[in-house]
Amino acid sequence: MDCNKRTGTLISIQDSLVKARFLGEVKMGEMAEIMVDGHLLQAEVLQIQPDFKNPQAGIAEMQVFEDLTGAQIGDLVEFKGKPLSVLLGPGLLTSIWDGLQNPLYKLGEQDAYLVPGLKAPALDVEKLWEFTPTVKVGEELSGGDSIGYVPEGRLEHKILVPFNLGKCKLKSIVGKCKLNITQEVAVVVDEQNNNHVLNLAFRQSVKSPIPFKERAIPSQTISTGVRVIDLLAPVGYGGTVGNPGPFGAGKTVLQHSLCKYALADIIIMAACGERAGEAVEVFKDFAELDDPSTGESLMKRMCIFGNTSSMPVAAREASVFIALTVGEYYRYQGYNVILLADSTSRWAQALRERSGRQGDIPGPEAFPMDIPDQIKGMYQRAGSDVGTGGSLTFIGTVSPAGGNFQEPVTQATMDATGGFWGLSQDRADAKKYPAIDPLVYTTSVYDSFISWDDRKNMLQTLHESNDIDQTISTIGLKKVPIDKYVQYQKGQTIDFCVMQQDAFHEVDACTRPERLEIINQAVQKLINTPIEFSQNEMNDEELKDLVKIKFDELRQWWKDWNSNAQSAEQMNELDVKLEQFIKQEEA
Repeated sequence: MDCNKRTGTLISIQDSLVKARFLGEVKMGEMAEIMVDGHLLQAEVLQIQPDFKNPQAGIAEMQVFEDLTGAQIGDLVEFKGKPLSVLLGPGLLTSIWDGLQNPLYKLGEQDAYLVPGLKAPALDVEKLWEFTPTVKVGEELSGGDSIGYVPEGRLEHKILVPFNLGKCKLKSIVGKCKLNITQEVAVVVDEQNNNHVLNLAFRQSVKSPIPFKERAIPSQTISTGVRVIDLLAPVGYGGTVGNPGPFGAGKTVLQHSLCKYALADIIIMAACGERAGEAVEVFKDFAELDDPSTGESLMKRMCIFGNTSSMPVAAREASVFIALTVGEYYRYQGYNVILLADSTSRWAQALRERSGRQGDIPGPEAFPMDIPDQIKGMYQRAGSDVGTGGSLTFIGTVSPAGGNFQEPVTQATMDATGGFWGLSQDRADAKKYPAIDPLVYTTSVYDSFISWDDRKNMLQTLHESNDIDQTISTIGLKKVPIDKYVQYQKGQTIDFCVMQQDAFHEVDACTRPERLEIINQAVQKLINTPIEFSQNEMNDEELKDLVKIKFDELRQWWKDWNSNAQSAEQMNELDVKLEQFIKQEEA
C-alpha cells in the first residue's frame, strides 16, 4: 500500500453531496475517488471544515459526479491532489464523451448500461500521429508555445507546451516521426532546473481558463445561414448568445442548422443536462450528417459531450467546463470555435440542488445568490484572440419552465450575453421556423451583414404590421385604412418570406451574405416604395381583397424563389419581380 496516499472515510451521504473525515492536508477543488462496490467514483472537494469531534482530522464536503447507489457510511475515499481536468491533444475531434470525458462508445463496449465507475481513456492511446517539430534544442519556451504539429483531419493540430509551465528551455525533441500520445516528444528544463517530459497530450484544469494572447472585441460577423439571425440578431466570432425557449419551440433543429451551416472551423456540443431522448438523437443524427462545406462527415470538425438530465446533477457542471476548456484550447491553436451548450438551465438547476443541500441562503426561485455571477463568469471565457487568430463563440440555450423569460437564469443570461435569440411558443405552434420572435426576443450588439439603418427599418415595419394586426383583431378590418392595410401586408411578407425558412431544404436551409444582400435590397425597396392599388370603382372591402390576393401571389412567388434561385440570373429575378409588383404590372 502506498503510504503517501491521503485517504478518508464517508461520514455523510446526501444524494450527490457527501462528507468524508480525513487526516492530513486536503485542498478545495481537488479530485477524490470513492470506492463503492469495487468501483471508483469521481468527486470534487467543495468545502473543508474542522472536525470538532477529532481536532486532528478535517471534514471534506464533496460533490460526486456519478451515481452513488450502493454507497455506505465508512466507504474509503482517496484524495488525488489534482483539480478536475481535461486531457487536451490530438484526437479530440470526432469524439463523443460523457460529462467526465469518458468516450461513450468505448464505455458501451464494456457494458450495455452506463453503470457507475466505468472508465475509458479520454483519447486513443494506440493511434499513431505523424509529428513534425518546429523548434530546435536550446530555444526558450513558455506555457502555450508550439513545439510542432500533427495533422488532425483537415486541420493542423499544434503540440503545445502545457499552460501551467512558465519559462523553460528545450533540452531535447524527437525528429519527424510517428508516435502515440503517451510517448515522449520533448524534454524542457524550467528555471528551477527541473526536467519536464512533454507528450502529444497534457492535462489542463477546467476551472482555470486558458489565457488569451491578446483579447479583442468581436468584430467579424459569423455567417450562420439563418436569415433572421444574420439580419437582425447576428453574432461575431468570439461573441456570446443566449437562446431561451420553451419545450418544443425548435431549439434542437436550430442547433442542427448552426452545426451544419455556421462558418466555423470547429463545433463543440455540450449536452449539459438535455433530456436523454434528445441527446440520443443528437448522437445518432450528427454522426450521419454531411458537412456542406467539405462533403465529409460533420463529426470530423465536431466533438460532443453528452451529459443528459438523467445523469447525476453534478456531472452537468463538469461537462460545461470541460467543453469550455476544449474550446479555449482550439482557440489558442488559432481556430474559430463555436460552443453550443444545451441546456444551461439544467446546469443552473444542478447548482441550485447543490446549494440547497449545502444550506446556503437561497436567492430568487431558490437559485444560489451568486447565480448571475456564475453565469457571467462562464460566458466571459468566450472571446476573440487576435494574438492567435482564433475565437471561441459561446451559444447557450436556456429552457425556462413554462417559457417564463423572467426567471433568474434567463434574466442573468440576457445580462451576460451580447446576443439574444428568444424562441416564441406562439410562433412554434404556428409552425414558423425558426421560432425566434424578431419583435420581442431579438437583440444583438454585433454588426450585421446589413446596415443598422436597414435593420431598424425592417424591425419598424414588422412592429407596425403587428400593431395593425392587433387593431384588425380588435375592431375589424373595415376600420383600417387602405394604406395601413398595405403596410400590414408588407410586414406579413417580410415575416413569411424572410424571417422563416425551410431547415430541411437543400437551398433554403442556408442563406449566405451575398444572397442576404439581394434579399435585403428587395426588403428595403418593398418597405420604402409606396404601392398604389387602383380602385377602379371597387368598394373598400373589394379593394382590400385585391390587395390580399396580390400580396399572397407575391409571397408564394418569393417562397418559391427562396427554394429554387441559385444562378445569378435567377437571383436577379427577385428585384425584377418586386419592381413589377410595386408598379402593379403583369409579369
